[in-house]
Amino acid sequence: MLSYDVVVIGSGPAGENGAIQASFLGKKVALVEKEAVPGGASANTGTIPSKALRETALAIQQARNRDAHGIEFRVSETVTVPELMGRRGLVTAREHSRIRSALNRAGVEQFRGVASFQDPHTIRVAVPDGGEQDLHAEVILLATGTRPFHPPQYAIDNARVYDSDSILMLDRIPRSLAILGGGVAGCEYASIFAALGVHVSIIDSKDRLLPWLDAELSTAMQDLFALAGIDMYQRTRAMRLEPGDKDVLVTLKDGSRLVAEKVLVAAGRIGNVESLNLGAAGLKATDKGLLEVNAYYQTAVPHVYAAGDLVGFPGLASTSMEQGRVAMNHACGGSRTQTLSSLLPVGIYTIPEVSGVGDTEEQLRARGHEYVVGKATLVGNARANLIGEAVGFVKVVADAHDGKLLGVHCIGPHASELVHLGQAVMSHGGNLNYFVEAVFNYPTLGEAYKYAAYDALEKMRERTNVRSIESAAAKK
Repeated sequence: MLSYDVVVIGSGPAGENGAIQASFLGKKVALVEKEAVPGGASANTGTIPSKALRETALAIQQARNRDAHGIEFRVSETVTVPELMGRRGLVTAREHSRIRSALNRAGVEQFRGVASFQDPHTIRVAVPDGGEQDLHAEVILLATGTRPFHPPQYAIDNARVYDSDSILMLDRIPRSLAILGGGVAGCEYASIFAALGVHVSIIDSKDRLLPWLDAELSTAMQDLFALAGIDMYQRTRAMRLEPGDKDVLVTLKDGSRLVAEKVLVAAGRIGNVESLNLGAAGLKATDKGLLEVNAYYQTAVPHVYAAGDLVGFPGLASTSMEQGRVAMNHACGGSRTQTLSSLLPVGIYTIPEVSGVGDTEEQLRARGHEYVVGKATLVGNARANLIGEAVGFVKVVADAHDGKLLGVHCIGPHASELVHLGQAVMSHGGNLNYFVEAVFNYPTLGEAYKYAAYDALEKMRERTNVRSIESAAAKK
């Protein structure tokens, strides 16, 4: 048996960064990965591959919208989805190289195989050649990630009916696509395939898509989807899928039907815990295969930590990285009181992008916090028009009394980048005056912040004037 201070299971964002943090704190660290390449779903089946397809779809859409005379742009009827992912191979290969180099520089020993608990401190690694290696660890970090959930009522055959991983292996672009589920994956793929000229339908049980977003942002996304020709069937479910020779007949809860050449089941994700033998460690996962943790990512067994998608919402690569660091800081003698930042940006890579950080209007109303909202449309933004994506807005939410920035919500080109400026101002306790006084390059998308701030400040003045009038009237 080999002995380590820390054993990490999984090499996705949480596992990679957790292992490096533990090594940085002077611990002897081993990392176990079952696949031949590192990076987990982020590098191999989810984040990078889907964004590679999105960049191609976006480039096609922008080319159509730039009105460049004499240039024609169309998608071949015989092109496959893997071919449309263009730079996916290059980017993924570089990610594999980067992760391996980072782990090697940190002195993290790497094992390939399937890991399982033998007791709370012993991990057995079943290696591909059929052998086994036992590892003893004082601390264990579980970062095994998730995979697409397959509802039992749908037969996912990867011929007519796909999940959010296998959809990327389509042999050609379909004429039509029905997407079951209006979560992040469902919305991202809906906009990507619509941009590629596919007739897309979304079937979702909720009142609005992504209801945890700021409501105005969610509604704006739905409106833009409708303009893109996406059909939305909301507050209903697909009860039956009947694949035929060329299409799939989809029967909804109300008895209505629709036909699509392909179906994407985007019903959320489930934790990769089956092979871990959690019971030997005294642990039990939820019915979704997730592990419950405290603010430091400790499970019910104090020396066993879990981070990344395995602990549930928000399930983003960005938060997973920090969760791994926080967990190993706590476990290995770093800052044991460090927790994850409360300012977690959410980036949704639809076309156009959607992103937000901080409080939503709904959250502030629920707390009785008085606030003002300022908006700047990107329809009139010069940079947005130049790149052929003049849609959306930047929205700032600020305290009604002192203008302190409380939230930023964007929809439009590069929203996932735009949101970081607001996040930085918020993290330093800044207010609307920063945007008014700052000088922005022109033309840029970022200058929209200035006009959103002006709008919010004008509403603050209106509130002050109304209160002054009311006060004067009361004195009479």
